[in-house]
Amino acid sequence: MATEIPRVKKPMNRTAIFIPASGVPELITQSASYVPTGTQVLVRVKYSAVNPADLRHFYMGMHSYVAGYEWLGVVEAAGPHASFAVGDTLFGLTEISHRRPVELGAHQDLLLTETGPGTATYKVPDGVERNDEWLRQLVAWPVAFMAASDALLHNLFQMLIYDDQWGGSSAVGLSAIYLASKAGFGPIYTTASPKNHEALLALGATRCFDYRSPTVVDEIRAAVATESGRKLAVVFDAVATGTGFGEPAKEGVAINLEKSSPALAARCVSDGVAKFCATLPLPHDPRWTFCLSRRGPEESEYDRRNEASVAWALDQLASSGSSFRMPKINVVKGAEAGIQAIHDVFEGRISMEKYVIEHPM
Repeated sequence: MATEIPRVKKPMNRTAIFIPASGVPELITQSASYVPTGTQVLVRVKYSAVNPADLRHFYMGMHSYVAGYEWLGVVEAAGPHASFAVGDTLFGLTEISHRRPVELGAHQDLLLTETGPGTATYKVPDGVERNDEWLRQLVAWPVAFMAASDALLHNLFQMLIYDDQWGGSSAVGLSAIYLASKAGFGPIYTTASPKNHEALLALGATRCFDYRSPTVVDEIRAAVATESGRKLAVVFDAVATGTGFGEPAKEGVAINLEKSSPALAARCVSDGVAKFCATLPLPHDPRWTFCLSRRGPEESEYDRRNEASVAWALDQLASSGSSFRMPKINVVKGAEAGIQAIHDVFEGRISMEKYVIEHPM
């Protein structure tokens, strides 16, 4: 029986967006006091950012968690060994796990987070905490920067960053282009809707191709052969769609792996030399590795390395007042609108923008 995309239950003026075992997002109240211990801090959330994973993780077997991974807010209380103090403005990326403790979810007005190395918790540079425009930018950084860094650190050299219509110009794809360009790698080829090409070129892409073109694979192969003088060494699929993994089944629609974004991206390579990386596991094709924003304690050295990309961008912001920017931030007000934003992002209805929920909801 096909699994339908879950829809919201009637809200009851709650303060957190919860994903229960049914997968139907609902609004709940925080049911317990959140008291920071050890290195934890209690944060009054000002903004939380929406990602496909907010709902996708349900289709990967996770449930019973407050949704949301990216957050920004002010410390209201701190544990005895916390790295930050009351009044500090922080942002970060929460733990990712099945049945994650309710106090760790980002889409709620109060949350607990660990501090220190490997926790993906950052302090907003002095002065920036009063700039709402930059605060909305910062809350949108961690998932994209850390996933892109995880991909690039394992798959460097010349690269194609492949986005398709489902994800458009995704936050991870944007970050990967920016980081790869700043690291000096290239040429960088990417696919996107033509309306987004100018912004992608400004971020560091060498050439942009229209994903709708029936000859896009041939166009990319020709560009590699005639313009770069080198072989395409790395392919990064920043959306990884059309494989059925982490997606709801659609009644009457069969999965055609040959039309999936990884298959199309792989056909841009003329030989077997290239490395392949995607934002999701692709168990049907062992050529592909996949990147993660956070890998967990067993691979903490990777997490610390990926965190360094965010710290580097923060240093740029603190020293020069400018840094990487998402082309468009769409601020969402209210919990009901937040749930709709989760659906819109998961279902690929946005392009070259990031949804950010304003708190209190």
